[in-house]
Amino acid sequence: MFVDNIEIDLLSGAGGSGSVSFNSKSSQTSPNGANGGNGGSITFKTDSKLFDFSNLKSKGSFKADNGEDAQKNLQNGKNGEDLELKIPLGTSIFYEGELIAELIEENVEYLICKGGQGGRGNKDMLSKRNPNPEICESGEKRKKMKINLQLSLITDLALVGLPNAGKSSLIQTITNSNSKIDSYPFTTISPSLGAYTNDYGMVTICDLPGLISGAAEGTGLGKSVLRHLKNTKYIIYLLDPDNSEYDINQQIDLLEKEVKKFDPRYKDIQVLKVVNKSDLNKKVSDFINISTLTNEGIDELVKELNRINFKELKRVNKSFEKIFIESDNFIIDQYEDKWIVSGRKVDKITNLKGNSHEVLNEISYRFEKSSISNELKNRGIEKGDIVDLNGHEFSYE
Repeated sequence: MFVDNIEIDLLSGAGGSGSVSFNSKSSQTSPNGANGGNGGSITFKTDSKLFDFSNLKSKGSFKADNGEDAQKNLQNGKNGEDLELKIPLGTSIFYEGELIAELIEENVEYLICKGGQGGRGNKDMLSKRNPNPEICESGEKRKKMKINLQLSLITDLALVGLPNAGKSSLIQTITNSNSKIDSYPFTTISPSLGAYTNDYGMVTICDLPGLISGAAEGTGLGKSVLRHLKNTKYIIYLLDPDNSEYDINQQIDLLEKEVKKFDPRYKDIQVLKVVNKSDLNKKVSDFINISTLTNEGIDELVKELNRINFKELKRVNKSFEKIFIESDNFIIDQYEDKWIVSGRKVDKITNLKGNSHEVLNEISYRFEKSSISNELKNRGIEKGDIVDLNGHEFSYE
């Protein structure tokens, strides 16, 4: 089964916790607590040997390893092992409905889910305020993401037409593919790939499932079919003079309308119009006429294609990668005189453990230096109100 659209769950590794230890155990001076290891990240990497997402479908969810906790005496925790997921060229990556990457080149790596940073041990937390800290940081939490992957095949040439126009027969005639052939609509329910050699080298060709009116809005297999034109360089409109519903010109109008409506960029893809089934004595002037049944006109078509240097043609689609910059966001909820603050910034403020008195002092210090304090002032917090940061409560002064 051809898998060109899939949702997967990703979970990065959590950072390991730092440690608390001292060179002098009796006086607890000269801190030497080490740092926790960073959590493993998840990366996509394109692989030209893959043609769909079958390698990912069976599992559905993937997670990287956690970083290890630090030990005493400057023994840092090991970093969690990163996870690399192989994907085919032509993959579009969506997160929360937004396109964040188009990967159409070979061996492109894209960091999608960064592992949590390891927490600092008490040696790295030493400061003038606290020369012998009895606290350390916990590692950052795992990051969870739901990702949608969509594939647009990387091809030189695509065959487009109404159902039963003979596309599968044509790709078999000029390539080494094994497309399914029969005489009813929607015989081809997924793209078929093939290849042949012209005067300029190897040419990859795909036979797409038939288009019908309304395809650009999703009728039939419409959108999943039209998506595969994004990364092709050349289109053959294969026309059927024996179609009982549309004449040749109506077929051209329908195909052009649906193709350009789906993506206006498609108008820049070069097109060749070819009429099939010349064996029925229904040749149309001003077109290349062929018969995939008798091979009539195939030599003329191949000769026309041999003139094209597909390596020089450009795709309308471009590579694109959005760099994730995670904002230190926070949310404030007020319940009478209690203000509950949550979010990534709060996690950074409160990711401490060790001596409870020192932990609260450090949280208070970080809170006062943060933008959260100013935001609470702007919202009208009053002296004596309770501030809750991830369960750590204190009276606002």
